[in-house]
Amino acid sequence: MTPRLAAAVLAGAALVGGAPALRAMPVEASYSVSQSGLPVMDVQLALHLTEASYRLESVSRARGLARLFLPSEQRAEVQGGLVGREVRPLRYMAEGNWRSGARRTVLDYLGGAPRLAVLEPPGGPDRIPVPPDQMAGTIDSLSALVRLSLDAAATGRCDMAGAVFDGRRRLEWSSRTLGVGAPPVAGVSGQALRCRLESRLVAGFRRGDDPAVAGRPREAEAWIAVLGAGLPPMPVRVEFPSTFLGAMRLDLVRIGRSGQ
Repeated sequence: MTPRLAAAVLAGAALVGGAPALRAMPVEASYSVSQSGLPVMDVQLALHLTEASYRLESVSRARGLARLFLPSEQRAEVQGGLVGREVRPLRYMAEGNWRSGARRTVLDYLGGAPRLAVLEPPGGPDRIPVPPDQMAGTIDSLSALVRLSLDAAATGRCDMAGAVFDGRRRLEWSSRTLGVGAPPVAGVSGQALRCRLESRLVAGFRRGDDPAVAGRPREAEAWIAVLGAGLPPMPVRVEFPSTFLGAMRLDLVRIGRSGQ
């Protein structure tokens, strides 16, 4: 799972169980990502949810030696509307600084379908473009997690599936409930919902890649718990494998209302 998807997991899970009275109150959370026990990234999340709309912003910054193999900084933001538990993204933006240079993607949603407004650098001959029929019916990764979270808030479970398009690739994702139990983090009491997330690349392969290999499912597990009076349930830990240097883990460092 990529750092961007890790931030998406945070953003979506942070909305689980948001009661109407809490939805208008922006929340900020800070997380630390470690790999093989070493800190490699800091993630900041800000969310604002109302009865009719949502906005999520995430910023991740590499730390120490991780700057050699991770983007120095990544930002993502989505704005959209809500109809019950259904998300209607309007505009999604992601940008970051990689070793190969700056990247920026902007998606506008017209009639429920994504339209590429910005793609920098543009798609090259090394990747097979996603055809229009494979873009139809997709949403962005942040909105997908919002949808998952709102459904979990209503049902107490995380059993869903969908498809996302990030500007270059189409991925199909699913989630399922693993159970409820004690949070795996010291100092956090009560019960935590444990969810298994899975994503799989289905279009937008690099030329020369074996789709059977590049399309192998990637999984993550998240533990979500209530961390204070007046706050919505938040992820306290997310564990996900990495294709480079082993597994990664994300832990909550701080949570509070915006401006506090």
